[in-house]
Amino acid sequence: MKGYDFLECLGMYGNTEDARMVMEDQLLDLIFLDINLPEESGWDFAQFIPAHIQIIFTTAYPNYALESYELNALDYLLKPIAEDRLKKALDKAVSHFQQKVPEKGVVLPTDHIFVKADRKLFRLELNEIQYIEAMKDYVMIHTKDKKLMVAMNIKTIFNQLPNTDFVRINKSFVVNLNKVESVDNHWVTIAGFEMPLGASFKEDLLERIKKQTINR
Repeated sequence: MKGYDFLECLGMYGNTEDARMVMEDQLLDLIFLDINLPEESGWDFAQFIPAHIQIIFTTAYPNYALESYELNALDYLLKPIAEDRLKKALDKAVSHFQQKVPEKGVVLPTDHIFVKADRKLFRLELNEIQYIEAMKDYVMIHTKDKKLMVAMNIKTIFNQLPNTDFVRINKSFVVNLNKVESVDNHWVTIAGFEMPLGASFKEDLLERIKKQTINR
């Protein structure tokens, strides 16, 4: 749309299963979501979308408007959608994300993170994390002593971790390089647990390890 060329559409999907796959593999900011979808309604699907992804409902049913704001939806568009109404919703989205941009001079911590699990914020030292496992709409963070289930897809959490210590080894696992016990052509082992090494991720991992390898 003219005036909104900075927005990139990553795809349009007719069912929630395809949308889930994209949500797990892509870093998304905004989803336009219909309510009347096959197999699973958009309303049910919305309740599992990570909180950092904003939702604009697009539907022919006005009776869900109030419920949409209970899910913190950014806007609710009724079909047929008028162009000026769509622009208003897009302006609201732009304003929201501009407010989320960190101020200059803000330094993010490099030794720990906070994650939300079981309605609490948990502080995790980065050197505690052994590996992170994707579980549909969640990730399981594994440490030596505990496991934390976090409502976030694996690409989102990986992009917020320091790339000096963390590397993705397949679509479902991110590992802490400092915790890796062994690597071969097919497996990565941490704390005795073997994880498959994906072909498209192998080169990056081996290149990272190569810098720390002693050769004769």
